[in-house]
Amino acid sequence: MTIKQIGAAVRKARGQRSISEVAEAAGLERHQVTGIEQATKAYTMPVFLKLCKALGVGLAFQAKGSEAAFTKDSDGSKDVRG
Repeated sequence: MTIKQIGAAVRKARGQRSISEVAEAAGLERHQVTGIEQATKAYTMPVFLKLCKALGVGLAFQAKGSEAAFTKDSDGSKDVRG
């Protein structure tokens, strides 16, 4: 996934929740979430994992050359790829 695809997937996972609501739940600043969604903000893995937890999504990594994927449920049934 590209940074833009990750941002789109985060936006999709956020759904109707406000950026402020998600940022607060993740312990982040609003501008951090906005920057990730718009692919204008660099982020560390701990920040990204906090955001995933607040969104209720998991993150799965695959072998080099494959895509990372977000999943809503532990069984992966609700894929929220961008």
